[in-house]
Order: sequence, then C-alpha cells, then structure tokens
Amino acid sequence: MKIKKLNIEYFIYFLIISQSWIISIYSFKSPQILAHSTALIDKKLYFIGGFNSETDDRTPFFYLDLNQSFNISSPAYVYLEGPPVKIAWATACVGGENNATIFVFGGLSWYDNSTSYIKDKLINTFDTASLEWSTPQIEGEPLRRRDLQAVIDTKGNMYMFGGAYSFYNNTESIRVFNITFNYPNYSFQTFKDMVIFNTITFKYSNGSTINGPLGMTGYTATLLPNGIIIYIGGKAWSDTADTTIPIINITMYDINEDSWNSTTAKSPNDILDRSYHSAVLTSNGRIICYGGIAELYKAVSPSLIVLDTTSFEWSSKKEVGTNKPPMLYAHSANLVENYMIIGFGNITDGDPPTLSTSSNIYILDLRNYTWISYYEASEPSPSPLPSTLPSPTPGTNNILGHPKLPLSVGAIIGITIGVAIVLGLLLFFGIRFYRRASLSYTSRIKGIEF
Repeated sequence: MKIKKLNIEYFIYFLIISQSWIISIYSFKSPQILAHSTALIDKKLYFIGGFNSETDDRTPFFYLDLNQSFNISSPAYVYLEGPPVKIAWATACVGGENNATIFVFGGLSWYDNSTSYIKDKLINTFDTASLEWSTPQIEGEPLRRRDLQAVIDTKGNMYMFGGAYSFYNNTESIRVFNITFNYPNYSFQTFKDMVIFNTITFKYSNGSTINGPLGMTGYTATLLPNGIIIYIGGKAWSDTADTTIPIINITMYDINEDSWNSTTAKSPNDILDRSYHSAVLTSNGRIICYGGIAELYKAVSPSLIVLDTTSFEWSSKKEVGTNKPPMLYAHSANLVENYMIIGFGNITDGDPPTLSTSSNIYILDLRNYTWISYYEASEPSPSPLPSTLPSPTPGTNNILGHPKLPLSVGAIIGITIGVAIVLGLLLFFGIRFYRRASLSYTSRIKGIEF
C-alpha cells in the first residue's frame, strides 16, 4: 500500500514538473537582438543568433509560429536549443536534400566563455526534423567572413558575395581577392569573390569575378525567378576607405551564365543611399527595402522604398498604421504571403543615433502598405461558396480593423497547462484524503487506534 502511494505521489510530482517545463518554453521572452539571421520553413520563421543587448547568454534560437494567429505584442514564439557556438553577423538559407535544413554561413563565431573568435568551420546546420545542430568539417573552406547575404537556387546552391572579417590578436596578413587593413592586434579584411556552396553535396566552388564589383558589405541580395541576383546598397571598400553605394547603382549576377552586369536605376532625389537595410521580393517582381543606415550612421529617408525590377525604377511608399517600427538597421525582413515581417535590429532614431536594440517584430501588409498589430494565420482554401452569399462588408477585415481576437497559442497552452496542474493537484490531494479516510475506517472497525 505504501509503495503504491509513493508511486502515485511521484507521478503527480513528475506531472507538475513537466508542465512547468512546458510553461518555460512557451513563456519565452523576446530578446533584444541585432545582426541575427533568419530562415523560413513551413510557416515557421526561425531567428538565429545575433548580439543580445540584454544578456551574454548563448546565441538565441527560436521560431515564430505563423500557423497561429497572434498580436504583435505577444508573438507565438517557441524557444529551441541553440547552436553549439555563438553566432552573429552570419547569413542563412534553407537547403539540403529535403529542403528542410537551415545552413548558417560565416559571421562572427565563438564558444561560450571564450575571448577568441573561431576562424574555421564556417557552416553550422540545423535539421528541422530531428531538431539537431551539427558543425560539419568541409574541405575547401574559404576565409571566414561576415556582413554578407546569401541566396539559394533550386539546385541547393548558396551564392555569397564579398563580406568582411575582423581578426583580433592576429598578426597574419592574407590577401586573396580582398583588401586588408592592418592595425596593432587588429586585421580587417574585405572580399570581392563569389563563394558558392552546394547544400546537397557539401562542396565549395567559386563564381566569376570578371566585371564584378569591389568588395561589398551590408548590402541586400535578391534572387529573381530568371536567375539574376540583384545587389542593392551596402558599403563599397577601396584601398583607403569605405563609401555607401548609391541606391541607383544596381549590380547583377547571372547564376546561369556566371557573369556580372550592372545598370543605373531611376530614382527620386529624396531617396537616401543606405546599408544594412533589408529586402524582400514580391510575386509581381518588386523588391521592398526597409530601413538601414545612411552616412555617419544616420537614419535613412524614406524608410520604405520599392524597386520595380522590370523598369528598374525606385519609388517610395507612404506607410499608414499605428504600429510603424522605429528606424532600424541590422534587422531582418521576411515575406510571408502578403506580409513583410520585420524583426528586431538596432534603432537609429535620433541624431546622433541611439545604441538601443529592438525586442519587437513588426508586420507590414503589402497590399496597402499598412503596419498592422494582428496577424491572422491563413486557413486551408475552403470549398467554393454559393454565389448568392454576400461579400464581406468593407471595414470588417480581421487584420486591418478591430479583429475578433482568438486565443493565441500561448494563451491556449497556458490555460490548458493551468487546468492540467489544477486537476493534477486535486487528484493528488483527493487520493491522499481517500486513503486516509479508508485507513481510519478500517482501523475503527478493527478497534485499532489510528
């Protein structure tokens, strides 16, 4: 009898502890990060690494569950075990045989409790099926680099141009398609080569540099359906200094022909040049750029600009909505259906700019350039409705108007867990009461004192 009682008590304790563990996962607090990487797989937007301005804990790693509806004040985040090393200023793509592995390339990387940066092992991978990280040893690695952006084609090839890297306490000076600045205990290198990495064969190769640009950092790279990579903005490096690349200077790389080209875009005079901005490609061939920094780390204007990739003409868009983000750089942007999701980044509002970091995400509805506060997850396409049904009344859109807020995933899980804990405690104390009552009754019958 005593053994059974102990087993029941242990089970109740295990239930309470396991529910508390689940609560800790879904009550994950948004970090204040910049220079992170992102990857989108199956309506899960993964945020990888970056500098956390609040703590020096291991690289943050979590995803935003876009299968759930949520308010941007309480996003549907799910915390995951981070990579074996800390990572910032890296770039990431989704690839592999099943197109379900995140490949994180380059960046600054270091181990916990270490003051030295890692120079080799440029690739870290995360298998979204097994939820496991790995750091493969790959032959033919290029020199480590950061401040670049990768794109990936349908064959699993990642294309990564330029970038730079800072070496501290390093007296070596290596020059391979790069420019090197040497200072005491400091070496800053920029690159102007095209690194290609196949995520299926795990092999490196190099693209042409003929007619290619100077070394670039802080740009955006966007792969068009025709195989042309569009490079916008960033910093161009010469032997003496860096300059912000004019927004009208569009550099292009053809992945099919392995060739470089360039063009001059039309642009209003009020669009400032920028670097460390973000860009997404819409289905109708527009590249939407947000944020970034101008010369002297000042905020850019306007914050939202659009490039038509057919006419190569820039335009600015008037944004509406009460949830407009502050001016940001070193943030992220991802396209999910009709929405551009901006994540975190350094805030550049003010002159001089602040050093504060955002802990928020922001969502722009690209159908009307409205910053919204509520994301409504899309549902599977229903069967065709009878034509006699009335059309929705204007102004009742659950995204732009006053939505009927369903419970978020966090709220649902929290309520479920709370109910489970209460039921568990009631069961626990009910069993104890029942056993004590039974023993007392038996003792009285036998005339034994209890």
